[in-house]
Amino acid sequence: MYKRIIYENWHAIIPLVAFATAGVVFGIMTVRGMLLRKEKSEQMSLLPLDD
Repeated sequence: MYKRIIYENWHAIIPLVAFATAGVVFGIMTVRGMLLRKEKSEQMSLLPLDD
């Protein structure tokens, strides 16, 4: 009828790379937010978001 999908070893790498990429992006955003100067954060909080 149908053949089952057989994953090879290299197929497991794709989700790991995607997870690592998402983790790195999230980590960079977190570090940049934590290192933001107080003056810059106050200036950004006053920016109008609705035009």
